[in-house]
Amino acid sequence: MSEPNSERKQIERFTSFLISKNLRKTPERYEILRCAIECEGHFDIERLHRELEKKGYHVSRATVYNTIELLCSSGIIRKLLFDTHQARYELAELTHSHLVCTQCGEITEISLDEIDARLATMSFKSFTPAYVSTCIYGLCDNCKNKEMNNGL
Repeated sequence: MSEPNSERKQIERFTSFLISKNLRKTPERYEILRCAIECEGHFDIERLHRELEKKGYHVSRATVYNTIELLCSSGIIRKLLFDTHQARYELAELTHSHLVCTQCGEITEISLDEIDARLATMSFKSFTPAYVSTCIYGLCDNCKNKEMNNGL
């Protein structure tokens, strides 16, 4: 869970973004932001929508999707494409790497400080990077053990 001061900074950042784009500051957008901040780890639109419903906040999936896109544009949320399935999202606070299980889809965050730091400082001709997302694909221990126990 995010600290109140951090949440307040994210709300202020989002407000500045909405004002700069001449977009409406709706209660729905702020509740989606709060819920996204409260989500631990990676989340998808469906999970975020379920969390909003649990809190008694009824908004359409389209509103959630559109607001998440705004949060990505503002730099508060990061969109991640780990595989051919749906996009997942996370708070765009720290650079880190991901271990992605190709069997069950579990994602574990890890720190590869030296690699992440070098990637974050690289420059490219005709391209300005916004962030770095490193993924290492393989089998998690649970899936590896299941395969070994099934004789695969």
